[in-house]
Amino acid sequence: MLILAVDASQIFQWIGYILIAMLCFMFMIVVHELGHYTAGKLLGFKINEFAIGFGPAIFKHTSKKTGQVFAIRCIPVGGYCAFEGEDEDNANPDAFNNKPVWKRIIVLAAGVTFNFVSAIVILNFFFMGYGEALPKVASVTQYTDGAEQQLQVGDVIFSVDGEKMYSIIEANKLSSAMAEDKTYSVVVIRDGEQVTLQLQKHSYDAVTTDEYGNEVTSQAYGLGISYGFAQYKMSYGEALGRSFTFSWDVVELTFKTIGQLFTGSAKVSETMGGTVTAVSSLVQLSQSGAAAVAYGVAVLSLSIALMNILPLPALDGMRIVFAVIEGIRRKPLNRKVEAVIHTAGLFFFLGLAILLDLVHFFG
Repeated sequence: MLILAVDASQIFQWIGYILIAMLCFMFMIVVHELGHYTAGKLLGFKINEFAIGFGPAIFKHTSKKTGQVFAIRCIPVGGYCAFEGEDEDNANPDAFNNKPVWKRIIVLAAGVTFNFVSAIVILNFFFMGYGEALPKVASVTQYTDGAEQQLQVGDVIFSVDGEKMYSIIEANKLSSAMAEDKTYSVVVIRDGEQVTLQLQKHSYDAVTTDEYGNEVTSQAYGLGISYGFAQYKMSYGEALGRSFTFSWDVVELTFKTIGQLFTGSAKVSETMGGTVTAVSSLVQLSQSGAAAVAYGVAVLSLSIALMNILPLPALDGMRIVFAVIEGIRRKPLNRKVEAVIHTAGLFFFLGLAILLDLVHFFG
């Protein structure tokens, strides 16, 4: 009976993790749709429904003034904002396609903007409350040529020649930054204060252990330190600035990974996935606590923003392209053709998401 109780407890715990992950994923999608909704309301678009979740409604309210429906639906994996006349010609002057091109572009870009802003806000609190991993000196080896060693055990390396050592994405930034043979200006955090050091590589005795457990001493050249990582909590201003640079790091890393997929230096099963993969990642992060979940939500929000701004069928980026073309031509493209393109793109991405999940888990 005790074993069954433990198993039941573990099952409920996993159900909790999955629910947290699904709610986080839904939050990101709802934020995206809320961007469309907010811009649409401010610019006078007619909105038929704003829904949280998919499937049959478990709660529905219809505005007597506007006829707009607000619904909470039973499948918590997203949401949508349905505009009047979004993919067709419509006589209503407030229908989506009857509004000026510039207003439509603002509405279409608002979803991505809300995802980006939400990521910045989450990251700002993350860096203030939890911090980011910086290299921390774990051991120091004395130099053999008598050079003065300025680094101390416990020093947190903040920057090298002005380059911050934020390393939550690139753990090897310290080694990369000090690859050349020259004097470096290194800022460390020591006893809560920033201290600037001038460091240069020297020869030192490196002590290692061979396969038999015997100590072996050999000549090495470098700083003569080993390091781990320490969480560095930032002030509001620094955290805000880091939120933007971190977001750029994610964008840069995403495009770099896509390039590696084309060159074959990265595997699809290790770098990409669909909705199930995203939820699975959030499930794993939820086991590490609220800070890890917040970090995951921020990164995935950036990914959603980046994906949706691409000029691909069914995505906001392609809808913006069609709107720009309409503005240049002074007349719209065939609405039916555009609707077919977006519908085909939607089914393509749904199939791709399923395929990527299968490859990720079974490839």
